[in-house]
Amino acid sequence: MYEEEYEESSYGEFAAYYDLLMGDAPYDRWMAFFETAVARYGLDPRHIADLGCGTGTISWLLQERGYKVTGVDLSEDMLAIAQSKGEPSNRLRFLCQDLRELHLPEPCDLALSFCDSFNYLTEEADVQQSFVRVKKALRDGGVFLFDLHSPYKLREQLGDHVFYEVGEDVSYIWQSRFDPERVSVEYDITFFARAEEEEEELYRRFQEVHVQRAYEADLVIGWLHSAGFQTVEVYADFAWDVPNETSERLFFVAK
Repeated sequence: MYEEEYEESSYGEFAAYYDLLMGDAPYDRWMAFFETAVARYGLDPRHIADLGCGTGTISWLLQERGYKVTGVDLSEDMLAIAQSKGEPSNRLRFLCQDLRELHLPEPCDLALSFCDSFNYLTEEADVQQSFVRVKKALRDGGVFLFDLHSPYKLREQLGDHVFYEVGEDVSYIWQSRFDPERVSVEYDITFFARAEEEEEELYRRFQEVHVQRAYEADLVIGWLHSAGFQTVEVYADFAWDVPNETSERLFFVAK
């Protein structure tokens, strides 16, 4: 049997199952891209801001490598899980903030945002405002490293599709709808999560709606320059390749 509830949110109840469903996420490739960027640009970041840190997987990986890390996310539920992954430390802290109003207690040397977090900003003005806030959070000479799903990815790979997975503890049906005018995808996700209730095996059904929007690389580059970044370079798909019309994930390095 199951109980049903509906929630339109940004990683609300889904937060409890996020890591389980992201078990095959390419965290090793994100970290490899970061480490290559540090070497390629001769960086020596002491303090890193992990923007849109979610459940903190990358934040903890950075802290394990000796960096001082500030993880920032809008979801209190995601941050609660992030904080539960280890002992509190002056080398790692988490802040609940909207990226459009980002304010760090102290400047950082490098800001990064992986796993297409900025695609969740679905208005151009919000992306531009966030870039301005990131620039203000960086020390002079700081670097902003982030990725975005490309328009091609949303249009051809994620839009107007149905995905599903059946797991032992949680199953889901993921329906996506593509808006060609805004180049955005609305994800309607229905979860069936198992919970032990005394002698009865209970499946709860809950639902969340998420929206992502993609932006052309030239637009993003222009917004970064307007925010005060001097040089911006763009790469594709976890490699140091020039993006093309079928690139799925764009990586930006703004200095």
